[in-house]
Amino acid sequence: MSHSAIPLGELDGQMFRAYEVENGLRCGCVCPACRGALVAANQGEKRFPYFRHAELEACSSGRAEGIRRAVVQVLARHKQLLLPQFNGLAELKAPGDRLLTKPVEFAPVHVVLDEERFVDLGDELRAHALVTCRGRQLVVRIKVSARRQHERTRRIKEMPLSSIEIDLHQLTDEQINDQEYFTQAVLGDAGNRSWIRSLRGELMVERALAELQAELQQLERQWALAEAQRIEQEAALERQRTIEQVRRAQALVEHRLLQQELRRQQASIPQADCGNWNTPQQRRELIAATMLMAAREWSGHGVECGVCHLINAPGSTFCLYCDAEDRRMRAVHYPADLAETLDARLRCSNYPEQSVKAAPSLVVIPEVAT
Repeated sequence: MSHSAIPLGELDGQMFRAYEVENGLRCGCVCPACRGALVAANQGEKRFPYFRHAELEACSSGRAEGIRRAVVQVLARHKQLLLPQFNGLAELKAPGDRLLTKPVEFAPVHVVLDEERFVDLGDELRAHALVTCRGRQLVVRIKVSARRQHERTRRIKEMPLSSIEIDLHQLTDEQINDQEYFTQAVLGDAGNRSWIRSLRGELMVERALAELQAELQQLERQWALAEAQRIEQEAALERQRTIEQVRRAQALVEHRLLQQELRRQQASIPQADCGNWNTPQQRRELIAATMLMAAREWSGHGVECGVCHLINAPGSTFCLYCDAEDRRMRAVHYPADLAETLDARLRCSNYPEQSVKAAPSLVVIPEVAT
């Protein structure tokens, strides 16, 4: 049915389908939009009964206006309406980028109407029903076009009343002419209606927000306590790091003094013909000697310097033999029979070369090599 074909005509304030009145101009119906005379075409075999303007009119609202007024007529006749399901969500931002949420919903419900009427809301917001249920008013918007009308919906939403939309724009010609189907679509189809604004839903969301606010306050207290504990722990760790740094610095000063003393003592003792022990072969001998010292004198335990690779006494923080200050000191353990495998260990190791490269000269020469 085209928009020039009108499914419902008005007669004495009531809406009629074309097959409910006499044919032609004898129907006595007028266009519900422009009030012009209508002609009923109810004897055709190829089309459903419909109305058309008796004279050529620039009227494009008759179809929509008729459907909307027919909706109000159905409401007035049956005194009932199905309200849609409400689905809302209360949410609050919580510490730590958390989001507290609480679903808010209520099921569709049939209500009995005390009053219903067609209203003109002005500024092209016509053709709506204003119904009353238990003393409370509800705006019913009837959608008859697929076109989105955001501005109209926004303005209805700003009204201090609950409001719903019943979407009838997909009804076919046959469905509009079927009074029983049309009545069911208006009164009881849960799939074609939605809330524009629900004061009850808004109140439920406010209550849910109040519950979330109480939960949020508890979470904020817990978060503040945990944050204070975290800050205190970090401060304690920082204080401990500072103490350790001071201790290490003091220990390093004492260690350097010890190295200087040992160096003076070794300077007064003629060394073997090994120069400054700065060739890979010489370093190999020193590394082997300190490894054997660990196996024989320290129960196999020692601390390997990550720079010169000489083995220090267990528990050493700094290397006694080179001037490295980094923390590459690694605890090691050697078997009692180390001497039997020592040559094979060093033959496939590049430690001697690394030792000479990283520490070209030693501060103290291991006593085992003197």
